[in-house]
Amino acid sequence: MKEPFGLDNHSDAKATFSVDPVCGSSVDEHQAAGKTSYAGQVYYFCSKDCQRIFEEAPGDYIGQKH
Repeated sequence: MKEPFGLDNHSDAKATFSVDPVCGSSVDEHQAAGKTSYAGQVYYFCSKDCQRIFEEAPGDYIGQKH
């Protein structure tokens, strides 16, 4: 399939899933309730509540205790 500017779309059209670092839920990145970046990594969330909790203390959820 041709994309704008003559670029070809080589994706397999499958959903990309990540794990919500707060609750451990599997999250479709394209349908995530929220996302944020921390230390150069993007994190996806199943709910705005999980995103808020993560943003209050991200190190608690990625193994960087303060």
